[in-house]
Amino acid sequence: MRNISLLLLLPLILLPAGSAYAQDDDNTISVNASASVEIPADRIAFNINLNAEADTPQKAYDQHQKREEVLLELLNKHQIEEEHINVQPIAIARHNTRNEDQETRIRTRQQIRLTLSDFEQYEEIQIALIESGYDEFNGQFMSSESDSGQDDALRKAIKTAREKAELIAQESDVQITSIKSINFSYNDDPPRPVQSVAAYRSQSDSSLITEYGQTISVSARVSVHYYFTQPD
Repeated sequence: MRNISLLLLLPLILLPAGSAYAQDDDNTISVNASASVEIPADRIAFNINLNAEADTPQKAYDQHQKREEVLLELLNKHQIEEEHINVQPIAIARHNTRNEDQETRIRTRQQIRLTLSDFEQYEEIQIALIESGYDEFNGQFMSSESDSGQDDALRKAIKTAREKAELIAQESDVQITSIKSINFSYNDDPPRPVQSVAAYRSQSDSSLITEYGQTISVSARVSVHYYFTQPD
């Protein structure tokens, strides 16, 4: 039995990629392959940090409530459904300012997450928050087609693995007979950040995220072990 050793390297930028090697102890060829697909981004996860600061807990809480009312008005105005709103409890803490008297201040912090399918709503809410003194928020593109995108990426990765295994077998004068085992995983790329639309507002009242389609990448990886035999 000949010892077959082969490593294949392919580009990883939105193209199938893989590596392979053969083992003569159990007549198997092991192939690792990955693939990525682009799917349309049709949602934005809008993360908002609501903060307030004062010299007493009550004053800080009162200020926090006033800022909260601004956000509630925006949610009602844009008719954001409750299922698309996630609110964390308010956190309150004491901290020292770095001055000669080491003055103690009280800070509040609360995180709110909105899921928006209307990109124009994201722009309008963000601008209104800026005008109301909010300065801590960010957005991330997401897709409702993530599951189907994962399936497409997995199909491509499996196809790539089979093609590479057949190429190795052909060039090594052996024949693939069956699959010993197969494992797969998804490489979940983090949601892509949305740039601040405030800088993109123009006289035509449009922005980059509404003028151009957005996509996100979904990846899958497989590891397949094929049995092979040598021709008589």
